[in-house]
Amino acid sequence: MTKDEILAYLNKKKQLTADAQDARHEIYVARQQLAATKHFFKKWMILTPILWLIVLIVFGAFLGSSTVDRYVPSIFTFACIAFIAYLIYRRIVGGVAANKAIAAGENHLRSAEQNPDYIRGMQDFPQEFYSYWTIDRLMHLVQENRATTLQEAFNVAENQDFQHDQLSLQQQNLAVSESTNKMATVSAVANVFTAFNTRK
Repeated sequence: MTKDEILAYLNKKKQLTADAQDARHEIYVARQQLAATKHFFKKWMILTPILWLIVLIVFGAFLGSSTVDRYVPSIFTFACIAFIAYLIYRRIVGGVAANKAIAAGENHLRSAEQNPDYIRGMQDFPQEFYSYWTIDRLMHLVQENRATTLQEAFNVAENQDFQHDQLSLQQQNLAVSESTNKMATVSAVANVFTAFNTRK
């Protein structure tokens, strides 16, 4: 196959996987929205009571005994309760909407993967490379002359994936090593203090 024939072949496969990729993107976006909703809820459920306590302490320390001064903490308490109710409402509504979007995306993905054209396109193509972005990467390898045949493109992509996995493992091992070193340092400092205190 010539370079143009390989690119045309890959482009056809890419088009067959586009609908499944769209569905995966829908699921990803919905999951990000759900995570953002949960994060917003947790953050403000922690901050709101803290702010409430700070305001009550400040008002209790600096305000006099006038009628207005006595009502300010009550009004702020009511505002905090109302805000917490809003947070709970937003968490429930946002969670339900995001979960519906995730379910819709998963249904879309199932139907895209059950499309006869999608299934036929997978028959003469390695399954591990049968995704929109992987095929796009294969096309770039051929366009950049880093691979002159389809098999070479598969081999280069597989090698890149292997190197990426190895790098990821090295980063995980480094993180574990750094954590272990920090814990050893903390333990050593604690042992020094313990030894110092027991000498007294």
